[in-house]
Amino acid sequence: MIERRRHKGSQTVEFALALPFFVLILYAVLDFGMLVYNKAIITNASREAARAGVILTAATWSPSAIAQVACNYAQATLITVNAGTRTATCSGSADPVISVNPSSAPSFNTPVSVSISYEVRGFSLGSWWGLGTGTSIGSPITLTATTQMNHE
Repeated sequence: MIERRRHKGSQTVEFALALPFFVLILYAVLDFGMLVYNKAIITNASREAARAGVILTAATWSPSAIAQVACNYAQATLITVNAGTRTATCSGSADPVISVNPSSAPSFNTPVSVSISYEVRGFSLGSWWGLGTGTSIGSPITLTATTQMNHE
């Protein structure tokens, strides 16, 4: 009986010591999942925009129309916790930055390149994942995606 009384409450102390690590691991999984998801989204958005820029259509070739394809795709699916504004034309401070090259209608078999960059902050703990990446804590991670296709 004496032995049991001495150990009474030890599970509570162990749980209190282990809980912060379990919560940290849970939030790390959520943040990393959001990071990978957003990388896939901007990659697909650049691919869709590049495809829209290389196919032969009756519409006039326009870099802004191609950028809008990427913007629409990204706006509908990106997970964001960034503070800032979002606009329908991706010109807000929390929007991805989209660039289309060339700036004029390309000739046949000329490459069309669509680049997207997007700053991601942590989902729950800010940008704590900057540890080990060379970025300071609190600074966002910039995801980039570029797709290049030849004009048909």
